[in-house]
Amino acid sequence: PWAWMVLATIALLGVAAVSATQGAVDLSLGELWGSLANEADRLHTVIWNVRIPRLACAAIVGANLAIAGSLLQTTVRNPLADPGILGVSAGAGVGALSVIIFFPGNSAWIPWAAFVGGLVSIVTLLGLAWTRSRASGTLRIVLSGVALQAILFALIALMSFAFADRAPSFAAFLVGSLNGLGWNEASLLVLPTLIGVGLALLSIRTLNVLMLDEGAASGLGVSVQRARFFAACVAALLTAAAVSVAGLINFVGLVVPNGVRLLTGPDHRILMPVSAVAGATLVILADGVARTSLAPLELPVGALLSLIGGPYFLYLLWKKLP
Repeated sequence: PWAWMVLATIALLGVAAVSATQGAVDLSLGELWGSLANEADRLHTVIWNVRIPRLACAAIVGANLAIAGSLLQTTVRNPLADPGILGVSAGAGVGALSVIIFFPGNSAWIPWAAFVGGLVSIVTLLGLAWTRSRASGTLRIVLSGVALQAILFALIALMSFAFADRAPSFAAFLVGSLNGLGWNEASLLVLPTLIGVGLALLSIRTLNVLMLDEGAASGLGVSVQRARFFAACVAALLTAAAVSVAGLINFVGLVVPNGVRLLTGPDHRILMPVSAVAGATLVILADGVARTSLAPLELPVGALLSLIGGPYFLYLLWKKLP
């Protein structure tokens, strides 16, 4: 299975290199490396301060959402789970917009406020499901998440309408965009991402045990509800970091872990790292298409990813429902 990690890494490096050559001025790979190495080159500043940080943000956002998706799918034991579908992304969006609107100039707070919003959303969702049934019916959780997402989207719309002079472009935030991201935004991602990825890696053994039924998992010494809650919190942190800089990019956490699971199997020791690399590759690729397909017009990357994820979600619904 580790061969898939090697192939995924090669794909990521190739897609990132090609994407970095595309823009207002197209370059060959040789010209790209030459401009990066030569600070006196007229394109060095553009590549280093515009294209590279945007690639870094795209890669981190994609990796975070893919890992969050794999965590949530294990938490609720349902391949339909995704940060967007369960309302975690929308909750993080409410938190991020709250800081932007009410505490302008405190950009360092945005990822943590987004985490609080995402955490409240997932706690509310799981709390409602587990109150009704200890088994927390997986389809009930997904459907409740869809309803919660609709409520939070409405709240985001009201906030953006009421504070249009302070909030960023509502349309760009709602559909997800990487336009204009630089090193400042990339630096905002670093700390929450490192914490989230570190906690996710530390919980790999527990995640593998959670794939068993509750009785077997408890027999192996795992507190099932506590472990699921912890994994959901880590997913909320990773999602919050992505939403705080890129807006509501959905379906990466749905498509990537399910696709990788078909190739590598369910073992999180390989599923999680390959999903992270594949998620980064997918978002970089989608962003490249968004930037170049109708240039100079730039499409929202979140909308393009929804065109992939939406039909796949419908396919999974028809496959899973009786």
